[in-house]
Amino acid sequence: MKKFSIYTAALFILPFVQHFAISKLLLMHTSPDLLAIFIAFISMSVGQRTGTSFGFAAGLISGFLSGNPGLGSLIGSSQGLLAGLFHVPEEKHATSVKKKRMFYGASLTSVITGKTLLSLFSDPLSLPIYVRLPEAIILGSLMSMLLSVIIWHVGLKKMVKD
Repeated sequence: MKKFSIYTAALFILPFVQHFAISKLLLMHTSPDLLAIFIAFISMSVGQRTGTSFGFAAGLISGFLSGNPGLGSLIGSSQGLLAGLFHVPEEKHATSVKKKRMFYGASLTSVITGKTLLSLFSDPLSLPIYVRLPEAIILGSLMSMLLSVIIWHVGLKKMVKD
C-alpha cells in the first residue's frame, strides 16, 4: 500500500517535471521522456493492467499541460500496455540482473512507442515524416535510455531488491 501512495504521488508530480524541466533539454527538437520511464517501471513491477491505467492518467495530465489530452492519454495507455509485456511477478523471485534487463527493455519499448505515436500524430506540418520519425525515435530513445540508466543506478536499484 505504501508503494502505491508513492506511485500516485509521482503520477501527479512527474508530468509537471516533464513539461516544465525535462522537455527543455532539446537536441534537434527531441527531449528525453521521463514519463515513459515512469510508466515502464510501473508496468514492469506491478503489471500490465496497472501500468496501462497509470499510463493513461499520466498521459492525460501531460496532455492537459501540453494542450492535447486525447493524444497524451493514447500515448500513455499504449506505453503502459506494451511495457507491461516485461512484467516480472514477485513470485518468480527474479534476480536483480533480470529485473534490470526487464526495466531497460520496458523503458526502451515505452520510449519508442511514445516517440513514434507523438511523431505520427502531433504537428504534421512541421517536418516531413521521414525526417521526424527517425529523429524522434533514435535521438529520443538514446537520451531517454541514458536517463533510464541514471535513474536505475541512483534510486530504482534500491527499490527493486532480490
